[in-house]
Amino acid sequence: MVTGRHEAPIQIIRDNPEVVAQLLCATCDVELSDDMIIRSASEEFTQIAPTAYRADNVVELCDGGSSKPAVAVIAETQLAVDDDKRYSWPIYLAALRGKVRCPCYLIVICPKPSVAAWARKSIAIGHPGFDLVPLVVGPGTGPLVTSTMQAAQAPELAIVAALANVTPPDREALEITHAALATLDNAGHKDATMYTDMVLAGLSQVPRRILEELVTTGTAEYKFKSDFALRNQAIGEARGEARGEARGEARGEAKSVLKILAKRGLTVSDEVRERVLACEDEDQLDVWLLRAGTVESADALFG
Repeated sequence: MVTGRHEAPIQIIRDNPEVVAQLLCATCDVELSDDMIIRSASEEFTQIAPTAYRADNVVELCDGGSSKPAVAVIAETQLAVDDDKRYSWPIYLAALRGKVRCPCYLIVICPKPSVAAWARKSIAIGHPGFDLVPLVVGPGTGPLVTSTMQAAQAPELAIVAALANVTPPDREALEITHAALATLDNAGHKDATMYTDMVLAGLSQVPRRILEELVTTGTAEYKFKSDFALRNQAIGEARGEARGEARGEARGEAKSVLKILAKRGLTVSDEVRERVLACEDEDQLDVWLLRAGTVESADALFG
């Protein structure tokens, strides 16, 4: 099933096919001329047989002044191990090569380490010397963008690298991603907000908070100038208020647990009191609230 996580890198490539040329140079020893014309192409591969195959994205690179491609690249996003791909990917390449009659490459974007390791394995076709090793972009690829300045010069590449989890999302990596997003936002890129949302949606809780903070406050070199940062700040404040309200409700329920224990004449140690008051899990507090009316000692509250 196609999901937002699957579509995010491919959407960026569709909007900015030059990213594929950058990925190709980063993952394979391919030299491309500076005057190449880069364009998206049809993802359909049909054969005489009725079976049709469709790649996620195809990009053609043409030498300046020529309409015929000099290089063609298939770009795929792979979120899970799928052994059927080890049969369809060679078909994609062979069919594309037969169509465009030029060197063809397969780039697979894999955000998960286990999937990236699987995708890097050689695909033995059976014919001597005819094996396919996909060019994988994901954990283990190595950094594609190493500075905020480079991110500002190639923002879409930096964003694809972030979506592919090429490097762990520590603060340094997130500052590089932020520089790319801020560059697009300040240039008035029509999809800047969408790209920022894509990256935020793919992050776990802690990295997401760091990037949200960077989007809101900026760094010494890069700041968002649009209303997106203001919107993000408002969202952050709303989340903070919601978390505050939730903590307040949880603390009230925790106090109720302690009151029931005290009313029943049970001795409540400091350790029990601190554990109950520190709990912010409402489901757990509900369990303790029910137990508080029947347990024979405060320590038995925790089962």
